[in-house]
Amino acid sequence: MSHRCHIRPLPLALAMLMTASLAQAHTTLETPAMSEGVRVLNNEQIGHACGAGTSVIGTSVVFPDGKDSTLLVNGAPYNGTLSDFISNWGPNIQPLLNHAVFNYIDEKNDANGNVVGFQAGGGAGMPDHMVAYVPFRVNATNFNPASCATSVKFHVSIVDICKITDGTHIHDAGVANFWTSNTLSTNYDSSSASEDAASLTINRNLAANPLPASCGGVGTSVDVRNSALQLNRDMPIRINGTTVWPQP
Repeated sequence: MSHRCHIRPLPLALAMLMTASLAQAHTTLETPAMSEGVRVLNNEQIGHACGAGTSVIGTSVVFPDGKDSTLLVNGAPYNGTLSDFISNWGPNIQPLLNHAVFNYIDEKNDANGNVVGFQAGGGAGMPDHMVAYVPFRVNATNFNPASCATSVKFHVSIVDICKITDGTHIHDAGVANFWTSNTLSTNYDSSSASEDAASLTINRNLAANPLPASCGGVGTSVDVRNSALQLNRDMPIRINGTTVWPQP
C-alpha cells in the first residue's frame, strides 16, 4: 500500500499573520500615514529586542521639531522653514498613559513646552520573541494653504534600549537598536540607511484645502528629518532633570 503526502497550502489567515510578523521586524509606527485635519491614535511598534535572551527595557522616540530640521522638497534640500508647508506643527504629538509594557512613560518637551517625542521604560519590558505597542496620539495637523505641498513625511528617530550603559558603549552588541537617520554624525545614528524605519506622513486634504492656482496643479512632497542638534538634545532619557540613559 502506498501513502501519498499531500502538502496543503497555509490557511490565508496564517499566511497573513506570518507576513505581518515579518513586516514588523523593525520598530515602526502602526499607522504610518494620516490625513490633514484628523486626529489619530497611533502606536510605536517595537518589533524585536537586541538579540536572543535580551529584552527591550526602554525606548526613546524623537519627532523632528521643525525648528532646525533638515527639509527636502521633492528630494532636494530646502532652506525655508516647516511653516512654509505645515501651519500648526508643535503641539501635535501626545503620549498616552499605558502600563501594559513599561511602568513609566512621559513626554519629551522643547523649551516652549511642545511635545517633541516620548520616552518609556521600567518593568519587565519586552522579551525578544515578542512585539509591543507604545501608544501615542497625533493631533490634527494642517497644511499651509499657500503651499504646493501635498504630503509631508516626518522621519521619526527611535532607540530601543536593552541595557543601560554610558555613551561610549550604547552601540555595543546586545545593548540597543537604533532606528534613526545615519547621516547626522551623532552618537545616536544607525549603522545603515535601512534602519531609518519609522515615519509619519501627513497627506493634504485636497478637497478641503486645494492647491493654489500658482502650483499649476502640481503638488510637491516634503521630507522632514531631525537635526543633529535636536537628536543630541532630545534623544537621551531624562527623569526629573537627571539623565538616566545614556549614563554620564
